[in-house]
Amino acid sequence: MNDLELLERYEPVMRYAKGERFFPMAVEPYLERCLLFPSGPLGAAELFSHLNERLVEMLGRLKSHEYFLRFVNKPLFDFDAWIWWGVLSVIGLLGGWFTLGVIGLEIAIAASLAAALVIFMLASPIRLRIIPAVLAVFVFLVLGLAPIWLFLNPMPYVSIAVEYLVLLPIYLLFLFIWLTNVLRWIIERILPEGPGLVMDMLSQATEKIAHEAYHQYADILKKHHQAVYYGRVVREEDESENLWTVLQYHFFYAFNDWRLAANGFNHHEGDWEMVSVYLRNGEPYAVLLSQHGAGNIEAWDKVLKAHDVDGNETTHPIIYAALGSHANYSRPEVIRSPGMYKAGTLQRFLFWCDGLIHYLFLLFNPSQKARKIAIGEIMEHPTHLLQEHAFDEMKDEFDHYVVRLPMEIATGDGLRIGFQGKNSDEPTERSEDFLKKFMSERKVTMIPNREWKRVLLNSEPGWVQYKGLWGVKSLLGEESGPPGPKWDRLKKKQTDVYQRARWEKPLEWLAELEKNKH
Repeated sequence: MNDLELLERYEPVMRYAKGERFFPMAVEPYLERCLLFPSGPLGAAELFSHLNERLVEMLGRLKSHEYFLRFVNKPLFDFDAWIWWGVLSVIGLLGGWFTLGVIGLEIAIAASLAAALVIFMLASPIRLRIIPAVLAVFVFLVLGLAPIWLFLNPMPYVSIAVEYLVLLPIYLLFLFIWLTNVLRWIIERILPEGPGLVMDMLSQATEKIAHEAYHQYADILKKHHQAVYYGRVVREEDESENLWTVLQYHFFYAFNDWRLAANGFNHHEGDWEMVSVYLRNGEPYAVLLSQHGAGNIEAWDKVLKAHDVDGNETTHPIIYAALGSHANYSRPEVIRSPGMYKAGTLQRFLFWCDGLIHYLFLLFNPSQKARKIAIGEIMEHPTHLLQEHAFDEMKDEFDHYVVRLPMEIATGDGLRIGFQGKNSDEPTERSEDFLKKFMSERKVTMIPNREWKRVLLNSEPGWVQYKGLWGVKSLLGEESGPPGPKWDRLKKKQTDVYQRARWEKPLEWLAELEKNKH
């Protein structure tokens, strides 16, 4: 049995959640729409010697890791707009100074700041929702200052005692109740993403980019109708003289829209995921699944497998890909947890802030039930509120979670790709049970051909050697595109990138995951 036949025999069935927009695709159509940018001086210098080469051919010849690809390249999209803003602002400041002096300089500064606000708002729809919040803050600021003007002036026909002991407390109480309710309405209705709003402000893969990436991917599907996996076969012998055959299935997605799809905490262009089937002495041993830069392992006999039309079990493991993030799971899975991020990170802090705000809404709420929940929480756990996970499981008076933690929704109730058999018997869950209707029923473009197109990677085509990022580089590491299937991210105190353990030393990766499993 040759490598391609071996890969086909154990190739996974991929089940996606309803509402998934991006599916495994070929690399070449993605690269045809990408531009390459240097992210450092070495990359910029090297790029000059490859200016007239096609991107697909060039990637394999680049030695430096200081590059990133950009899939969405619309004019004046965020990054480009800020460059133009900076250049035009400098020209405006110089022109204003030399023509009108100080007055011209002031006009140029005002125009530059106004343009910056417009660019910031237009970069992503989520940022437009800040405007009502800012207006609300302004209104309440005016209302908060009103007593200074109102109550310091004598009121005809009203005594000072009535003014300060009756009217002022009533006004302040009314203002406080109105303020808390309006703020709650803003956070829950206008800014439903909570901490995701902050991440979007710092991101080069904004909500607007996510929508545009989907449209570009849908356009690619008009010509390329089939899902693709890149297969690789590795053979090794361990210390006990066991012969291992590692079947790697690499999946490339044009975009990770986890934040938009499932309230996750990041977006990024490009997304590489992998499923590995390990054979020991010719017999299936385990399945390894990539998950958010890490991995998980399942013994072969515990993995769900597809059945043929007669109900017989096949050698095709069923894998459930999470909505937006494309992390792989061996069962229908829904996870609501901040544990995807290390303790002490910015994301965890933002979740805590989100929970604290909602807790204060409960504590100072006109609803007696809400206040009872908040007071009960602080009575039972007086020091708990200062911990990172303090509000993770807390619910409000309507039995809703107060913190919108990221969710991994690997329900499998959407598109199914791979071996076609008795598909209806495969377990799934309903995405609608965990997502709002507009999220689970958003517009998607399905792949017409549900069978795999298999591409063998053992010869390592040029793009495999590319060490840079497969998506736009952002200020936040989680928002930057990932490296390719072979190379790992650049770590601190490193001057160059190294091969991924799962690529270079798959048996060591297996041993590490087995150790962590136990």
